[in-house]
Amino acid sequence: MTIMLEAVSIWEQGGVPVRLVFRGERWRPVDTPIPLTREPDALPAAVTHPPVQQLGWRIRACSESDELVTIDIVQVDGGWVVDHLWS
Repeated sequence: MTIMLEAVSIWEQGGVPVRLVFRGERWRPVDTPIPLTREPDALPAAVTHPPVQQLGWRIRACSESDELVTIDIVQVDGGWVVDHLWS
């Protein structure tokens, strides 16, 4: 696993990534992207269904040159960055 913060551009359909550009190359998801979420750290005990915040996506993607990777992308300051990369 590699931890990084490199810019990535994504195209969404119905709020789900369907294409991305990373390191100057086009990539496409090969399965359904998984939402990356987080629940609040501290809540009153009476809260039985805490709100979930979506941070980004985990995507298994294939490049035009047939490289296959799994990447976590998160939104930072209105743009998207690759947070983790598994090749």
